[in-house]
Amino acid sequence: MHKFEIDNVLSIETDENSNKKIVIHNTFCEAEIYLLGGNLTHFKPKAEEKVIFDGKKSYILPNKSAHFGIPICWPWFGPHPTDTDKPQHGFARTMLWEISETQTLQTGETFIKLQLTENEDTLALYPHSFELTLTFTIGKTLSMSLTTQNTSKQPMSVTQALHSYLYVNQVQDIRIEGLENISYLDQLDHHNIKHSSEPIEIQSELDRIYIDTGGVCRIIDPVLKRKIHIQKEHSQTTVVWNPGKENTLHDVGKEKYNKFVCIETANTKEDTITISPNMAYTLSQKIYCEELDS
Repeated sequence: MHKFEIDNVLSIETDENSNKKIVIHNTFCEAEIYLLGGNLTHFKPKAEEKVIFDGKKSYILPNKSAHFGIPICWPWFGPHPTDTDKPQHGFARTMLWEISETQTLQTGETFIKLQLTENEDTLALYPHSFELTLTFTIGKTLSMSLTTQNTSKQPMSVTQALHSYLYVNQVQDIRIEGLENISYLDQLDHHNIKHSSEPIEIQSELDRIYIDTGGVCRIIDPVLKRKIHIQKEHSQTTVVWNPGKENTLHDVGKEKYNKFVCIETANTKEDTITISPNMAYTLSQKIYCEELDS
């Protein structure tokens, strides 16, 4: 595994729970990616505040969902459509990914490729052979993509998400632009379809699935004086979520719920993706910051 390290840029370390993680310090930023779940748990441009909520008091644990970083939801988003005994959001976020490539690009950015393929455990949950490729290009901008290659002999259907936890000063103070006048399913109100012409503000628990979305979302954070842009491709769904103060999540609780909002690049509900044998589908996003005009 040390063959993937890059002097003074990328190292592979072990945390207190014996989990391997990739640690990046390049010209532009610092970042961390856990092999368990392929979860990027930290991204901080130099001389700026962190962008990804990293749950410093939380731990990456086998078979425990992590509510921080950018968990990978695949091959289904949310509960399994026919069997609720199967794990929420699929299994990619709790499996061990393998490093297949690292390099420093001519731009000075760091490129990382992880891979995941089927095994006995996945076939018991999802009867398809596949090759998942997760790539990161890490610099001033965080770019990532998830490619699903169907290596089986039958079509396969997936729902999926890059479940980004984005760090904010206080969730009650921000607004989210870019989803005005787009219909959404209100997950807290019997999945009723609603819409609003106003930017999103969050004062309590919120769980919305915006449908037929393709544009850029922006988090306006007046205290941190920045805009976080979330730009996506091959995603028709955007999920906006915050669990609220009364949540019972094991690694969030009442003390940390207000430090993030999830804006998820997704394909779910009616936007299920069907992939033919020997074909592939790539979901991608870019996250970057801009100083807020004074």
